[in-house]
Amino acid sequence: MTKEWRIKIIGGGKPMGGATSSKTEKWQRMCLEKITGEECKKTNLRLNLETHKLKKVSRPSNEPDEFEWTEDFDGEFFVGKMRYLVNFKMIVGTGGAQTRSMREVYHFIKCQQSYLKSSGDKHTKFLNILDGDSVGAKMTSMRKACSKTGCKKIFIGDTHELKKIWKF
Repeated sequence: MTKEWRIKIIGGGKPMGGATSSKTEKWQRMCLEKITGEECKKTNLRLNLETHKLKKVSRPSNEPDEFEWTEDFDGEFFVGKMRYLVNFKMIVGTGGAQTRSMREVYHFIKCQQSYLKSSGDKHTKFLNILDGDSVGAKMTSMRKACSKTGCKKIFIGDTHELKKIWKF
């Protein structure tokens, strides 16, 4: 998926940004719901970078440790007893903004693994759905964010790969 593809398919031919920037997340959410057959509801759940705790935090700026909170997960759904927390990203094109976005995602994934390790939570899996040519070119590096044993409960890939290999 390129910037041009995103503008044409998701943006309806109009440049993306500002008020239209949430369209990519809506598109990814719709694709995930078709794949899983489950509604993926929005959430305010965040991970703490220092403590690795998972908590509902709608306004990190109101927290005493405001800069220790990750971005919130974009969605949550359940299949049986298993909870899935979802991170949607579509990173296209090249430049500093794309590099910063990928670095944030990388650290977010590392924090997911730390949460699983420290909490012992056996009923949560993480889906990092990373679409776009920019992040696609760096997928091997993105997957280095977690160890092989840790990645059994953490998906790192694009929408097509999720549909093809991940079992719900």
